[in-house]
Amino acid sequence: MTRRMMLTGSLAATTLALASCTSKDGQAQASVSASPSKQATPRTLRLASSAPPVYLDPALANDSESFRITRQVYETLVSIDPNTGSPIAGLAEAWTESEDGLRYTFTLRRGVTFHDGSAFNAKAVVANFNRWVKLPKPLAEHASEGFGHVFHHEEHLPKLPTEAELKLTVEKGEDLTEEQRTAETLRLAELEKLKTVFAGDLFIGKSSGGSASYFAGVEATDNYTVTLKLRRRRVGLIEAFTLPGMAIAAPNSLTGGPKANPGESLLTAPIGTGPYKFVSNADGIVKLELFAGYWDKAKLGNNPNHPQLVEVSSISSPYNRESALMAEEIDGFDTVSVDIMRTLVRNAKVVVQRDPFSVLYLGMDRRNTWLAKADFRKAIAHAIDRGSLADKLFLQGSKAAQSILPPTFGVPDPEDTITHSVDKAKALLAGLGYKGELIEFAYPLRVSRSYLPLPERTFAQLAEDLATVGIRIKPRPIPWTDGYVQKIRSKDFTGLHLLGFSGGYRLEDDFISGILDTKEHEFGYTSKLLDSQALVARSLPAGDERTAALTGILRTLNTDLPLVPLVFPISALAFNSNVTYYPSSPMLNESYLDVQMTNSPALSS
Repeated sequence: MTRRMMLTGSLAATTLALASCTSKDGQAQASVSASPSKQATPRTLRLASSAPPVYLDPALANDSESFRITRQVYETLVSIDPNTGSPIAGLAEAWTESEDGLRYTFTLRRGVTFHDGSAFNAKAVVANFNRWVKLPKPLAEHASEGFGHVFHHEEHLPKLPTEAELKLTVEKGEDLTEEQRTAETLRLAELEKLKTVFAGDLFIGKSSGGSASYFAGVEATDNYTVTLKLRRRRVGLIEAFTLPGMAIAAPNSLTGGPKANPGESLLTAPIGTGPYKFVSNADGIVKLELFAGYWDKAKLGNNPNHPQLVEVSSISSPYNRESALMAEEIDGFDTVSVDIMRTLVRNAKVVVQRDPFSVLYLGMDRRNTWLAKADFRKAIAHAIDRGSLADKLFLQGSKAAQSILPPTFGVPDPEDTITHSVDKAKALLAGLGYKGELIEFAYPLRVSRSYLPLPERTFAQLAEDLATVGIRIKPRPIPWTDGYVQKIRSKDFTGLHLLGFSGGYRLEDDFISGILDTKEHEFGYTSKLLDSQALVARSLPAGDERTAALTGILRTLNTDLPLVPLVFPISALAFNSNVTYYPSSPMLNESYLDVQMTNSPALSS
């Protein structure tokens, strides 16, 4: 079996023979219904991930392993169409938007209950909003896919930079290059556009948070109607409501804890309305069971081969995940690396690919003496061979990245994007007088991410590229579970680091805010210009004006260079033949209720 036999896109099946047929929509369907009454063991999906979940409370989580679990236990007001990625009805059956974009009315679904037996209604939705608004700052800073990410509730109105602040600087005795003069001219032109926008009132009414908060208030109009008010139009708000951090938790679980976190019980006992109930999280395995009171009976009936029990274990090594699959100790695992793909294909395993919707990048902390120099950061960008990195260490179809926005958005890369050139890198370093001083370089250990399946080897290739131009690095391996993200964003670390971002909904601001909201902590980088550009772009509808605004943001990043985008990766999962369909999603919105399977022979025997 060759790679040519695999399907591209969201589903790639590589099995030689499965007991299945093809439905009208092209998805693999099981031909034999597995009736629970004929099985001694409930249908059990045993899935391996690369790391344990950090927070089982979706309002506080910021990692895909946590959301992998919470997406099964909780639901959001708006869901995602698995075929198009468009927003569809979730816990809200319908919604309307006022003409000025400042009021949304949600009509809620009736007959829905939480796992604790309490009723889902408008009061429950308002209770969750009230909790999000009042989250203490230390907790709110953990979250990356929830209320703060969507409403920017604690942010303040950025102050426009002065012309003097936008002037580019060079080393003493040198003049701006033609390229730098062009960049400076474009920055000043961008400032003039922003002045026109900022001359008006950007936000309406008082804020319970920062001056740049979009949130004005929420109320239960009646038992099944919720009205949300905004202070400024927020394009893509409905799409943003699909984020896992916007999940609705049972109101009874939001109180009773300490003042620092009244909803503390959600960290260990999540309670939502989703198709699976949380059972336990012990010995490295999260256990879930089908919720008998789940409201969507039609969805349950349409797939009689869904898992009744789910066990998600943590296996950090891709090779150990592969061995566990071959031994049928698990039914499947996430994050297939390029070096084990051949073995999986040779053994006729099911490989399910996700379309690329994440980006891997190299962060550069300006608090470092050398990384504070624009030409040094530029030399690093010239030194890295992004094309070679994508070809060698990522699945076929992964592309080198020139910006932080995946190609699916259609936003063109800046014209002066830095390309691979050893000679240019060496010339820049020579002009700075760099003599080989060590630069610390952090990378995660004992983990695979959708954007970084092979951390150690990725680090090694980048280190080799840097060494080729004369940049010496000091390796800083940090176990993922030891707080890798927190450590590279702390003031105690000021070097290079590997990190990435997986998109949660189809709007550019998800990537821009998701990567850059913590820019001061992660990159030692602040920019009045960038903050102002992002705020303006957030309210522009699709069209030429919005595309131009986004291009301006990418141009600012290309000039300031706080990070080097590396790869837009394709990620994949692998399964044994007892799993005949898996609902892969570029946005990782994968409900196990849609999985079609029979029990592994290892369980049935």
